[in-house]
Amino acid sequence: MMNQARQRIMQFLQLAHCHFRTEGPQIITAHATLLFTEKDISIRRHGKPVRTMPYNRLNLDRLLSLVNAQSVRAPAL
Repeated sequence: MMNQARQRIMQFLQLAHCHFRTEGPQIITAHATLLFTEKDISIRRHGKPVRTMPYNRLNLDRLLSLVNAQSVRAPAL
């Protein structure tokens, strides 16, 4: 399950034109690091708590929004 999820995420990142590199069980982007374990994915972002997602609850749209988060946000109205 881990390898399938990793391949799907890499394909999704490529389609979204998100630059990334891989180091062992990790995928590293400009805004986050994804660590793949046997049971889940851990998402580490700068200044945010570590978030884990089990493979059976994986939502690629949500994952991409976490990984591709904009460092500058529009002001709230």
